[in-house]
Amino acid sequence: MFPIKYIENNMILNQQGEWWAYYELIPYNYAFLSPDEKMAVHERFRQIMTVNREGKMHALCIASETSVRDRQERCKRHLKGNLKETAEKVIDIQTEGLITSMGGMENEVTYRFFLGFKLIKGEEEVSVKKIKEDALVVFTEFINSVNHNLMGDFVSVNSAEIERYVKLEDFLRQRVKGKFSLRRLEKKDIGYIVEHIYGQQKTPYYKYEYSFPKEKLEKKTVVRKYDILRLTRCMLQEHQKYIRMVREEGESCAAYLTINALIGELEFPSSEIFYYEQERFRFPVDVSMNVEIVPNRNALTTVRNKKKELNDLDEHAYESGADTDNSVVEALMDVDELEKDLGRTKESMYKLSYVVRVAAENEEELERRIAEVRDYYENDFNIKLVRPFGDMIGFHEEFIPSGSRYENDYIQYVKADFLAGLGFGAARILGDPDGSYIGYDTETGNNIYIDPSLACQNVAGSVTNALAVAFTGTLGGGKSMSANNIIYQEVLHGARALILDPKSERGKWKEMLPELSDEINIINLTSDEGNKGMLDPYVIMQNKKDADSLAMDILTFLTGVNIKDGKRFPLLRDAVKAVTKRENSGLLYVIDELNAMEDEEAHLLASHIAAFTDYDFAGLLFSDGKATHKISADKALNILQVQDLMLPDSEKNVEEYTSIEYLSIAVMIAIGTFALNFIYSDREIYKIVALDEAWSLLQVAQGKALSNKLVRAGRSMQSGVFFYHTEFLGSFG
Repeated sequence: MFPIKYIENNMILNQQGEWWAYYELIPYNYAFLSPDEKMAVHERFRQIMTVNREGKMHALCIASETSVRDRQERCKRHLKGNLKETAEKVIDIQTEGLITSMGGMENEVTYRFFLGFKLIKGEEEVSVKKIKEDALVVFTEFINSVNHNLMGDFVSVNSAEIERYVKLEDFLRQRVKGKFSLRRLEKKDIGYIVEHIYGQQKTPYYKYEYSFPKEKLEKKTVVRKYDILRLTRCMLQEHQKYIRMVREEGESCAAYLTINALIGELEFPSSEIFYYEQERFRFPVDVSMNVEIVPNRNALTTVRNKKKELNDLDEHAYESGADTDNSVVEALMDVDELEKDLGRTKESMYKLSYVVRVAAENEEELERRIAEVRDYYENDFNIKLVRPFGDMIGFHEEFIPSGSRYENDYIQYVKADFLAGLGFGAARILGDPDGSYIGYDTETGNNIYIDPSLACQNVAGSVTNALAVAFTGTLGGGKSMSANNIIYQEVLHGARALILDPKSERGKWKEMLPELSDEINIINLTSDEGNKGMLDPYVIMQNKKDADSLAMDILTFLTGVNIKDGKRFPLLRDAVKAVTKRENSGLLYVIDELNAMEDEEAHLLASHIAAFTDYDFAGLLFSDGKATHKISADKALNILQVQDLMLPDSEKNVEEYTSIEYLSIAVMIAIGTFALNFIYSDREIYKIVALDEAWSLLQVAQGKALSNKLVRAGRSMQSGVFFYHTEFLGSFG
């Protein structure tokens, strides 16, 4: 009999009169946790086990297939800007390439995790008044069952009963929500799970719809039986070893495996079956765990009975003159240890029905997949799976939310540590659900998509919800290539980018990327006379106050003067202020202002600054403010290159920098400040600022301050900041 009788939000009333509450456990990123963090997750899951001390729990891992083609088509919906048509063509080419790389398969496997708890009335519910209400509910149910037998079309549920269990569900949720991120299921989720178990594969979750109309009367709620049963619209043909499911859209096969024996203990960490199967299988594998709590006293009785059975086997072998089987010897040792452990800790045990579901389009492929699943469990975890003949329908129904345990012959008695160590909900999460394809995970083979623009919109649940991205790694490790790939994809999707390219590695992008050539602006800052002043603070900054601030940053860095220098800092500050007040301002005039002062220290400062102007590319910074050309970043992809820069090695101390290395970093500071202006442009457009050789900025105080400004500005102006570095950068902003 189909177990579901009625659905109320995330609650299910089954045919046995039990109410269950179901939640989706949002997968947590397990891949990069430390051993201590993994133990913390383990402990939280143990606590989940004890939420319903006298109840039952149902854990479901549902592996569905998502179409790569559908995902790529969804990506097209967010395209905008001048490159929209070009982007559509690139996505189409990319889609075909993805499908080819996947061996012609169009689907990716994605896993979702669900937890169901049987709702138990607390002691406060057991009162004379409640007993009377329950008796009335039972009587009403009896009358309704008579009417159903006569009419057969409707199900009615007492409204007072619904309200009572709604309160119990809310109380339960308050107890479990702090342990993991949980989402209450909706009728759509429940419908999707049931139809998935009945062979529905064509409609992805985001397209799936399920209506469940109700009629709310004064004391009861009425629904049509058909609206529940239509979830099972599939013809099941049970064979001894599998089920064939025939639906309108096609046929498929499913087989069910269960645990025959657990050999030894699972070691945590490394026992996370649910986590590692995502790396292992390229086809969907579903798992159902029906769990029932066994109080400590009952658990000890069960263990002692098992111990007696094993001792009888051992005695029988001795009497017959044969050696006791090794499996019996090991089991005796395990059960003896378990008996002592339960006596000491007073912990409960858990009756576990663990069922694995494997599906395929035909029997041949089904058998291949089953062999792979069995090999995974037995060789990696010492867990023997069996495939009971003639019991396929029974195990099939265990997967249905609120369904009962079917078979007692394969029940395993386990401790909370075993369940907590299975890694339920653990995942390796890289990228976003939708966005640009940027590559694949070498561990799992899963494609990776990201939408960096989410980073600046504070979107809850987005894994790119960070305001700065650090590309770190060794020389030649792929930092630039990874960042370039993301920038290319985002520009196609309507973003604007500004790349600071001190090594001039991107000078041929117009030829290499003909589809973007009209939207690529390569600004080559050379020491030519025509480029003089293009990075002068008074030229690149529209606001004189900002120009004044940048001029001080550059000059204090070059001269080593800081605010604690009571003699030289005021002199330099007065000179810069005087230049700022001029009608025609330029950084070169600071030297004149210092020389005009009747102070020896001022003259020494002027000489110090003037020494930097001897280098060819110093003209980019030092000018009279009358630049013939100005930097523009009005294209989709803007690349700023500076020839003749000599940046110091990343391992070099600041005190060891040469004068030309100091000047090179000063140029980078000016370019970085121009990037800040770029960020403050149109907030409606997502922007990226990419700082290649970022270490050159981050090693000096002025550069660190500028980097923090960029990140903070990006937070408010919908912009991402990319740092390329050979070392981990820490945090910003």
